[in-house]
Amino acid sequence: MFDTIQIGTSGLTTHSKGLKVVGNNLANVNTPGFKSSQLQFGALFEQGGGGQYAPREQSMHGGGVQSLGTKLSFRTGVDQGTGNPLDLAINGNGLYTVKRDGKLLYTRTGDFRFDKDNVLVNGMGDKVQGLGKDGKLADVTLADLSRSLAKATESIKLTGNLTSTIAVPPVDAALKGLTIYDKAGMSHTVDLAFKDLADGSFTVTVTEPAPAGTSAPATVLGTGTVKFAGSFPVAGSDSFSFTYKAKNVTPFTVKLDFANTSAFQTATTLGPGTQDGNAPGVLVDQAIGTDGTVSVRYSNNQTAKGARLAMAEFRTEDDLKELGGGMFEKASGAAVRYGYAGSESFGTLAPGHREGSNVDLAEEFGNLILMQRGYQASSHVISTANDMIQQLFDMKGR
Repeated sequence: MFDTIQIGTSGLTTHSKGLKVVGNNLANVNTPGFKSSQLQFGALFEQGGGGQYAPREQSMHGGGVQSLGTKLSFRTGVDQGTGNPLDLAINGNGLYTVKRDGKLLYTRTGDFRFDKDNVLVNGMGDKVQGLGKDGKLADVTLADLSRSLAKATESIKLTGNLTSTIAVPPVDAALKGLTIYDKAGMSHTVDLAFKDLADGSFTVTVTEPAPAGTSAPATVLGTGTVKFAGSFPVAGSDSFSFTYKAKNVTPFTVKLDFANTSAFQTATTLGPGTQDGNAPGVLVDQAIGTDGTVSVRYSNNQTAKGARLAMAEFRTEDDLKELGGGMFEKASGAAVRYGYAGSESFGTLAPGHREGSNVDLAEEFGNLILMQRGYQASSHVISTANDMIQQLFDMKGR
């Protein structure tokens, strides 16, 4: 009967641990990236007492219950939409890699931001790691993306229709207010004047208008000819270049490209399409794409791409050791493989979302009842054994 008390005590101890695990799961129902655990139970048996020749009934005596540790559940947590372009949820098996005090840790929690030093960190301040083309991990930083340098215009792609007047009296056209940028990022305005030669060709004159409030004539910057056949540009004759020259400005050459224009006998709708020049700009916004690439936007509407987040994958869940707060470290002797989101089984990323807790409330309340019943049953075993022992003492006293 004394053994029975020990057995009941093992039940009390183990089920109290189970209550602690369930309570921890319930307490973290709203913790982003939290992975629930479940206590594993194992039966205890008496050791020794006759070895292999012991009577069968002796070898079947139970010794109670023991806890075999907890098992993590890595099922995907609840998807939470945040609207923050730096928040990321993983659709796959990968984990983010972060560095804390020089040590690599792993997590599924994707609440990211750039700190005062423009380094990407998570909610706890751990530095998120990117994976370079050389296969090495490094901090994700905006240090080299803080500003967009000025660039002189080299090419302008025009679009739209330039009225063709073949077989009717020529009608000249013009395109005014075309913006170009010099090497210092300063903008300049040029005008285009078209003279229809009535054979599918146009002479184009590029001028810079005189400053407002002056009577000085416009400055001719260059002329050229573009040709159309069947109302479409003729390859090799669909562009020309001019050189911009002005006081205190380093000369630069600009190519006018008419490859995407037409020459129908309809109204002129010619306009600037795209150009490759820009003024200098400062960083105004940043985001992370579905493949983990950091992208930034500048005040001059230019964009640039930065580092790409490193994704980690382990062979089994046993290769990870839980640290709390949705963070894990690599178990001793475990192997880790790094790669990019969008490749192999690492999964893709969902910007503006994050993975919440994977705690199932219905399941946890069911486990809570089981642990409570187990604890109550173990206490009844101890109470019954105690009553039986007390009866023996009473019989001895009589």
